[in-house]
Amino acid sequence: MDEEKITLTIEQLRQQLSQMVKEKGFSDAAVIALSQKLDIYIVQYQQRYPEGK
Repeated sequence: MDEEKITLTIEQLRQQLSQMVKEKGFSDAAVIALSQKLDIYIVQYQQRYPEGK
C-alpha cells in the first residue's frame, strides 16, 4: 500500500470512528475494534514514512 492509500484509509477510518463514537459511545466493542484497526494503519504509516526522513 502506498502513502496516498494509507493516508486515505486512515482518514476514512477516523471519520467512521468519529461517527460510531457519537452513536455508540467510547466503550462499545465495535468502537474499540475500529479504533484498534485505525491504530494498526497509523503505526504502519509511521514506520514506512518516518518524519524527517
